[in-house]
Amino acid sequence: CSFCRMGLTSQCVDIKTSALGVMRDGGYAEYCLVPEKQCFVLPDEIDDVLGTQVETLATVVNGMNTLLMLPYDYVMILGFGPIGYLFAQFAKNIAAKVAVTEIDPFRINVAKECGLTVWNPNEVDVVEKITEFTYGRKADIVIEATGNALWQALQCVTPGGKVLPFGMDSSVQTTIVPNEITRWATKILGLYLGQNTMVPSIRLFQENRLNMKPFFTKVIPLEEGLSAFDCLGLDINTMTHHPKSAMKIVMKV
Repeated sequence: CSFCRMGLTSQCVDIKTSALGVMRDGGYAEYCLVPEKQCFVLPDEIDDVLGTQVETLATVVNGMNTLLMLPYDYVMILGFGPIGYLFAQFAKNIAAKVAVTEIDPFRINVAKECGLTVWNPNEVDVVEKITEFTYGRKADIVIEATGNALWQALQCVTPGGKVLPFGMDSSVQTTIVPNEITRWATKILGLYLGQNTMVPSIRLFQENRLNMKPFFTKVIPLEEGLSAFDCLGLDINTMTHHPKSAMKIVMKV
């Protein structure tokens, strides 16, 4: 289609048939037919566990390509799940200062283990915190990685700054005052999935450019797969949520 020809593969008009694991059955399917162009050979330096996250990293690399983060930027990441973790790894290596927000105690501890400044929005006013953290400036870049805090991201960004709504929750609606976007020259950047970023992601893992040790909480056999949902905060019997006890769990066949 015209979008694919322009390199905008994530905006393909046939994405419902091409977005493997998103719009069609993927890793949870018993059988899966994969287009040749979506197959990549993993080098020996990348083991199977790390290899499970190449596609996840590819979406974050797409975000980094869009953000054009600079060494003097103040960066704020809302949400410290797997996506927030990966963005934080880049920001920590590039930006001047980085802060993250998270409400889950387990993931707060992981953020601290990574040497990050972390605030719980249920306990503190994060707008006040980021203002103080940046000497009154607020964040040059705010990455919204929860899917439900765009309104907060817009409060935390500096005039002329960038907001990347990366988290996805189709049930969430946010009220935006257009005049505030115009008046303060805020840049809201939209993107979806990866955009020809699988090869760069493989290279990043191959060269060990990211600290992935705290990322993987455990590797379990497929037979224990249901326990993973409990670790990730979901009781599948009652469909109720409770505090998480994991960042990322990999099931091994």
